[in-house]
Amino acid sequence: MLKSHGLLRGSLYALAGLVAIGICAAAVALLWMDRRITWNLAHVAASNLAEILSADIGRTIRVYDLSLQGVIERLHEPGIEQLPPATLHRFLFDRAASAEYLGTILILDKDGNVRYDSQSLQPPDMNFADRDFFQVHRDQADVGMYVGRPYLSRLRGGDESIGISRRLSNPDGSFAGVVSGSLRLAYFRERFARLSIGPRDAIAILRNDGAVIARTPYSSRDIDADISHSPAFQQFLIRRDGVFVGALAPDGVNRLYTFDTVPGTPLVIDVAMAVDEVLAPWVRRAMLIIPVTLALFVSVMAQIVLYRRETRLRQEIETQLEKAAQTDGLTGIANRRTFDESLAREWASACRAGQPLSLLFLDADRFKRYNDRYGHQEGDQLLKMLASKVRDNARRPRDLAARYGGEEFVALLPDTSSKRALEIAERIRRAVISLRAEHLDNEGGIVTVSIGVATVMPRPDDDMATLVEAADAAVYRAKEAGRNRVASADGPGLTG
Repeated sequence: MLKSHGLLRGSLYALAGLVAIGICAAAVALLWMDRRITWNLAHVAASNLAEILSADIGRTIRVYDLSLQGVIERLHEPGIEQLPPATLHRFLFDRAASAEYLGTILILDKDGNVRYDSQSLQPPDMNFADRDFFQVHRDQADVGMYVGRPYLSRLRGGDESIGISRRLSNPDGSFAGVVSGSLRLAYFRERFARLSIGPRDAIAILRNDGAVIARTPYSSRDIDADISHSPAFQQFLIRRDGVFVGALAPDGVNRLYTFDTVPGTPLVIDVAMAVDEVLAPWVRRAMLIIPVTLALFVSVMAQIVLYRRETRLRQEIETQLEKAAQTDGLTGIANRRTFDESLAREWASACRAGQPLSLLFLDADRFKRYNDRYGHQEGDQLLKMLASKVRDNARRPRDLAARYGGEEFVALLPDTSSKRALEIAERIRRAVISLRAEHLDNEGGIVTVSIGVATVMPRPDDDMATLVEAADAAVYRAKEAGRNRVASADGPGLTG
């Protein structure tokens, strides 16, 4: 009997030991996974932040560059030297960018002297031949747009700025001077200040040669600081991974650096999160999990609860991701993928039921000109408004409003006759007109749309691509007929 009890106790001890070892192993695995998740979430957050900043700064610099190109084009107009000074000044600079953080636009001659100043009819008697934005264009003919190193402005009392410049060339290609606009570094600090970051996190914009342009937290010592010899920056240049752990800032804090380039420029955005602060939540969780793990049965219950909670959270995340995969990120309506799936489903349903299937294909008139005049942010807002009007008029449970691509939208209307589809299309067209959204490069001076309508009675052996092609062709007929109208598709298999 005692022997049997001893064997039972031994078995229980062995089982308890195995449970304890299993719990410890599970706890270690959980902590490792949690650390990876914490690290990956920090990296994703930093990458998203860097991408947003890169896109925002890139748009601003593109707008400034377009202003410089406009000045160059007008400077080459024949006979401008004969214009009166005031008229010449307005002609050169009346369309130059005038944003809050854009400084003076200067036109320099081949020696670096100021020929024209966007802020004054009487240009200052100053020479900028010592600036890098002048020297690089003087020495190289194919630089294009150049973003210079930081400097203290002589025209604005030492205001910290960078130069954005383009070369002026004579008809024979020789150097004729430079057109330069200054961008105040306060622009970058203002953008960075809007973001919520940790007390030891940092955001910086620098050139790819290691010159620091701006950094937050701000320090006047950062202007034109050079980190090109830093081992961490060399690692970035060599590996081009876009992310690494190191110490670039003067404070020596070890940070997770995430990089993103500003398209079309030598600028690099880095978002740096202090490693200690990134891992601090995980450390706190670990200090709670380890003691609990020592209590075997309590730990088992804790792991079960944690597992169930993680499963529920994972399911919620997967549901959210599935929803996001079906939705256009800008407009909030269905995306192209969802449309393709719905078209296939409704086509099969219409074949079985012998019902008509209609498709509206909508295209914003002269949208590229709208973007060029008002900027991409306003263009995005316009797309959101157009999506709303399409969605508002495709309201039945099976109707689908989707963004097809760019400025093109579609509305899939099951069991809808050609006549009814044309009425809906006309309602959408009028709804867009009722917005009275300014579009000076379009007929009538407001935003309009052209809509193509196609309706079919599908048969099993028909190709559903013909419906999209017919609606698309109808849009082109509407545009050729003068835009701001609805056109109905015609052809084999289509109903009138």
